[in-house]
Amino acid sequence: MEDQTVEDFLKFKNIESVIINKDGTAIAALVSDNYKLYRKKEVNKSIYIYDPELKLQHRIDASGIGYMDFSADGRLLYTTGGKINIFSTEGTGLEINFNGDIDQALWMGKRIIFSGKAKKEKKEADAYFFEESDRLIELYMLDLNTGIKKITENIHIWEFNTDGSSIYAVTSENPMESCWYTAKLSRIDLNGKVETVYDPGFRQIGKISVSGSRVSVLESIMSDRGVISGDIILIENGMAKNLTENSEFTISHVIFNNNKTYVLENKMGGFKIRSLEDNNIIWEGSGIVYPVFSPSFAINGELAVFSYSNENDIAEVVLINKNRMVRSSINSELQKLKAYPSRRVEWKSKDGKIIYGFLRCENEKNPLIVYIHGGPTSFSYSAFMDRTTLYSGAGFSVFLPNYRGSIGVGRNYAESNIGDLGGMDFEDIISGIEYLKASGLVDTDRIYITGGSYGGYMSALAIMKSDIFRASVSLYGISDWISFHGVSNLYNWDRIHMNEDPYSFNLYDKFSAIRMDHDVKTPILLMHGVEDPYVPIGQYYEFYRFLKEKGKQVRLLVYPREGHGFREKDHMIQQYKETIDFFNEYK
Repeated sequence: MEDQTVEDFLKFKNIESVIINKDGTAIAALVSDNYKLYRKKEVNKSIYIYDPELKLQHRIDASGIGYMDFSADGRLLYTTGGKINIFSTEGTGLEINFNGDIDQALWMGKRIIFSGKAKKEKKEADAYFFEESDRLIELYMLDLNTGIKKITENIHIWEFNTDGSSIYAVTSENPMESCWYTAKLSRIDLNGKVETVYDPGFRQIGKISVSGSRVSVLESIMSDRGVISGDIILIENGMAKNLTENSEFTISHVIFNNNKTYVLENKMGGFKIRSLEDNNIIWEGSGIVYPVFSPSFAINGELAVFSYSNENDIAEVVLINKNRMVRSSINSELQKLKAYPSRRVEWKSKDGKIIYGFLRCENEKNPLIVYIHGGPTSFSYSAFMDRTTLYSGAGFSVFLPNYRGSIGVGRNYAESNIGDLGGMDFEDIISGIEYLKASGLVDTDRIYITGGSYGGYMSALAIMKSDIFRASVSLYGISDWISFHGVSNLYNWDRIHMNEDPYSFNLYDKFSAIRMDHDVKTPILLMHGVEDPYVPIGQYYEFYRFLKEKGKQVRLLVYPREGHGFREKDHMIQQYKETIDFFNEYK
């Protein structure tokens, strides 16, 4: 079998979400390309509509598809920019224009509730007051007979859900991205009355499920809006209860269906769909349920669908019905490529804490890449194809540590690096490498490190705290926590995760790579996107200048038009080529 390459990875289709209609006769999957074309704002997307045997019935191709939902009578709505599109399986369609950008849309009976930003009025002067001109995302109601009516005023809607009669939303008073970290759960009626029903305090909430008087959200310290996994908080009769407190697994999705509560559990990369009331397990498997950042599923009676991959099987839509499994063929042409072995490993960190991760190794003497996931409240996993299997295809072993702060072992584990970013979580990684060598699972001194975002921070930190790596490739990470706090649009995120006032200049200085005293011996390649609002490129300008003026081996590769991560096709190819070449240069 042929090894996987970056060109193969570019053929891979992302299955972003899967839904089922009310009577279980239709399944819709939102599928996207893995890259953007040069200077394009959107990736190409399609909606695949299947029957209950996963036989393709219809395909809708459109630019910028953002959200989809089935009505009670089987009509499919989907959003494209400023449009709500309604598709009927009989082939009829309807398109409704909104004067702005639509964020989310759901059926509410025969009406549609959607959130969006009204179009900004053009003014001759283009100067603006910082953080005073951001537009609210507000709620609207679309009646197909009478048109669009605005529901809310002076409140920002991050996400919402409805069971057909009630609307619940994650809200904040201000629309700045960092305000998501201090948002609350609110009940909103069709006249725009807003009532706060749950305040998570210093934690974050998301993934609202509604069934009559019962409402649930997932709650934890979370890294990014949309990266949602944690504990289930059930709100009923004005009372909030944690249904999974002190659990040793992470909940990534919850759905009310037929008077039962179904959850998706993640325990160290092993997933289960089960009902809480009778503990009945609908499905279980190891690997990854998609989307990676926030795994989810859909269920209707005994029919469950989701997108799934393991080390041997490419990502596909999977249908489970009475222990019968059916798979789609969206990525079937890639299944012929080589599958790389994966094993879960566990080890004790320096303080005795049990840490877990995955090792992908065909030969223990292969050079080892330590790949650090971002977040930190995310995790690494085993899939047939992802951004790490390409390194296996290039002859490397890959170690994927899920350091403290990761998900998959419960909320306590996910929150155990608060106030210690770059402290014991970094030691977890070093301890993992030492374990792999001591146990004979790897037998090489050619050890490299890479990662993006928080993984970029860790791979930059690595050269300031250790000399065991032959080289580091650090992607869009933090080098100076103080300047990051001042220029990032996530200024509440670091306050919460550091658990400190940044202007005390204590932990923010202590954990900044640029402020550490170390005679750097590890060559480093930095890569960053010019338009990154989360971790602005100034972080790497600073780190580059700091190392360059000390005479260290450092290069900085800058990508135009890219934000937090690289999405243009040519940029993705270059990132992998430069990374592999850089590691091979330092043997």
